[in-house]
Amino acid sequence: MINILIDGKEICASADKNLLQVAQENRIDIPYLCFFKECNNIGQCGICLVEVDGQEKLSRACCVKPKEGMSIITNSDKVVEARKQVISQLLDRHDFKCGACKRKENCELLKLVIKTKAKANVQFKVLNKSEYVDDRSKSLVLDRSKCVTCGRCVAACKTKVGTKAIVFHKKDDKRIVGPVGLECFDDTNCLLCGQCVASCPVDALSEKSHIERVENALKDEEKHVIVAIAPSVRTSMGELFGMGYGVDVTGKLYTALRQLGFDKIFDINFGADMTIMEESTELMKRISSGGPFPMFTSCCPSWVRQAENYYPEILKNLSTAKSPQQEFGAASKTYYPQTINIDPSKVFTVTVMPCTSKKYEADRPEMEHNNIRDIDAVLTTRELASMIKVAKIKFADLEYSEADPAMGEYTGAGAIFGATGGVMEAALRTAKDFIEGKSLDNIEYHAVRGLSGIKEATVEINGSEYNVAVINGANNLFEFMNNGKLHEKQYHFIEVMTCEGGCVNGGGQPHVNAKDRAEIDVRSLRASVLYNQDKKLQKRKSHENTALLKMYDTYMGKPGEGLAHELLHTTYGQGLNGKAAHRNTISLNIDALYKAKNSINKSPKSLHTKDNTNQKNPIEDISSRKKAE
Repeated sequence: MINILIDGKEICASADKNLLQVAQENRIDIPYLCFFKECNNIGQCGICLVEVDGQEKLSRACCVKPKEGMSIITNSDKVVEARKQVISQLLDRHDFKCGACKRKENCELLKLVIKTKAKANVQFKVLNKSEYVDDRSKSLVLDRSKCVTCGRCVAACKTKVGTKAIVFHKKDDKRIVGPVGLECFDDTNCLLCGQCVASCPVDALSEKSHIERVENALKDEEKHVIVAIAPSVRTSMGELFGMGYGVDVTGKLYTALRQLGFDKIFDINFGADMTIMEESTELMKRISSGGPFPMFTSCCPSWVRQAENYYPEILKNLSTAKSPQQEFGAASKTYYPQTINIDPSKVFTVTVMPCTSKKYEADRPEMEHNNIRDIDAVLTTRELASMIKVAKIKFADLEYSEADPAMGEYTGAGAIFGATGGVMEAALRTAKDFIEGKSLDNIEYHAVRGLSGIKEATVEINGSEYNVAVINGANNLFEFMNNGKLHEKQYHFIEVMTCEGGCVNGGGQPHVNAKDRAEIDVRSLRASVLYNQDKKLQKRKSHENTALLKMYDTYMGKPGEGLAHELLHTTYGQGLNGKAAHRNTISLNIDALYKAKNSINKSPKSLHTKDNTNQKNPIEDISSRKKAE
């Protein structure tokens, strides 16, 4: 710790932090745009200028470490005017038309313009918007007429995701950002997770909008339009209506969707419970047959892309169960139409997701049955908020209502899907009950919760030990795969989510400015909504969902078999483009790896359940118990 002066105030500062961080910690305002604490992005925008005593030139506060006795001035006339000029230069190459801009309410550049009263030196004219906009991707849109080359997207992709899929380029003597090779995002090693979008301070990066798809369907009298919200959407929507972080707005969302004109309001948590039924059954079958292990979750489409693009040799280890979105979609076009006697082709299914990659997943060619798509449109949390605002619905004042029953019921296990570790915990609750043949009371697995990058646990089920892992974030998956973590022990079940914190921190969630990101753990606040729901719900295991059990009893049959397997499972190849991205990773032969270890049959504690050959299907036992009760 050292002693410095900032604007005449004595400060005891850490020598390891930069001046901008020291000022923030002491509630001293230094405007900035590029600095991103979680990615250590510095030195790009040049706005955080300060005077350092004894130096003629102004310094960038994010690039300077404090020294003993240093004196800094943050608000002199010289500093204020210099900052104003830097922002004016940014405006010289920025399409400064805020009226129709999606980010006008939370644009970090606009706030600086208002604060400094900066004006463009020359008017930036955009004669042909198509010269600046790259909208080839199914998930992402890049508008370089809005880009301020702050580098936050580049830093996020490098540090948080690890793919370096968006980088700086030199084109026509100008510095621009774009996908590697300036190709379509979908044709690169990009995971389409949207962390670049979440990091962008302006409207240069955004999701591929499906609002028009939805609006056209709502206007079409021939369409029966249904909608379902993902677990994480209820944790964050309130932020966009001034309600703060960590507020549960589930009931208000149902009411808002009804006012927008949707015919039925359901919940993707129903799909999450469905996924657990299929995934847990698959895990049981793998245990019975001795693998292949580990079984990886397949709920996160960005993680699926990561496996396809970087580790195609482990694709056989991915669960064949579709994601909750796609399982819900499949059921919405098969089971649901027969419950109301409607032509499946008339049903238009909309999901509201915290994720940009879900748009790509919904449009994958394999996600259909009998030439009918599982999902017709995907809205992000931000897009739904936009529709609510355009409709002039006063969201914060809405009454609470319930989802429609057919596919709206859910359990606590379905709710926690949106947080890292939630899929693992939900699956273990059901798998343990299924394997041990009884309803267990101890259902909370705290070892897989939290924000650590790699979480590991050994779970005892029916006298056997199972090694599980939860990978929190794409960059941590690279570490896990490339640094030999997979070789350390025989893992049986591994959850992977691309976005740190899970879907609560997805690329389609409300934007959080850099200042709040540095000071508030938004991921934990959002996740708390899901865990609170789990605690309050009477049913906390997916196989206790009565509406779901009815679907299996009357339509799908047994989980993992017959119609359920046909509709709710799929396999993955090497991406829509038929090629894997260039890999600087170790080649993994998992079969050989595990054959080199002790075989499952020879292990001291057998992973087989007793008398598996004659074991009843768990769904039959549970259904019969429910009927008896």
